[in-house]
Amino acid sequence: MTAFAADEGAALEAGYGDSTPEGDNLLIDYARAEADCFAAIVSAGGGRIERNPALGLRLADKGSPSPFGNTAHLTRPIGGNETRALLDALHDFFDAEPGGPFLLFSPWPIGDLRSDGFHLVGHPPLMIRPPTAPVLPTNPELRISLVESAEQLADFEQTLVEAYPVPEYQPWQRGSFFGPDVLSSRWRMFVGYEGDRCVATAGAWLTDTITVVEMVSTRDVCRGKGYGAAITAAATHAEPDRTAMLIASDLGRSVYDRLGYLPFLRYTLYIGTRHGV
Repeated sequence: MTAFAADEGAALEAGYGDSTPEGDNLLIDYARAEADCFAAIVSAGGGRIERNPALGLRLADKGSPSPFGNTAHLTRPIGGNETRALLDALHDFFDAEPGGPFLLFSPWPIGDLRSDGFHLVGHPPLMIRPPTAPVLPTNPELRISLVESAEQLADFEQTLVEAYPVPEYQPWQRGSFFGPDVLSSRWRMFVGYEGDRCVATAGAWLTDTITVVEMVSTRDVCRGKGYGAAITAAATHAEPDRTAMLIASDLGRSVYDRLGYLPFLRYTLYIGTRHGV
């Protein structure tokens, strides 16, 4: 058996280290891209960004009343003996400034944090769609446009806040979530109009290897018309030759199933609160 063992001291690629190159595996590509896409929103809004290389932890804080503006992403597994260090790193960062709760995303199983005041959001499915899948459907009743102007960005923001919904940002105020610089980032945002009213949104974060689909929303009055599938298709095909990936909900998973997405694994999401808040 020793013939199969690596040489002592040899540098082995684990698939999730700082030195792991982009394109090594889809999971690490997604974990990094998901962290980057939230960080871009926070940075465009003047928030704080930090990395903890020792823990593979990416931190972004907008000081938002909604946890969607305050996020932490793990880009490597956390061992049981590292849980305390993870908790300390999270609170050192988020307790430094006022704001609402924060979300912790992990692609790998993580210890039970509930005894430390965290609330388990759940284990939503991470789904993947290869670029070889058939072309996705459209809906002629929904006019879909790429967001290129400040007015379209405002339409996207208002619809997302009201339709997703994001109650902490209601009543909606223009510019409350997105700074204008988000349009010069790797985000490609799509708005769907029924007549003159924006009724659906979806975003695509583009990397050199994958497309991350996020911020899919449809107004309640338009549910059941296929608008959600059509706007998701637009984001999925933002770069047709790239694999698309997204975190779904169990409730909405069937929509993505029909669009050719396949279950990959389940994420772990916790929500934490700032000490003293």
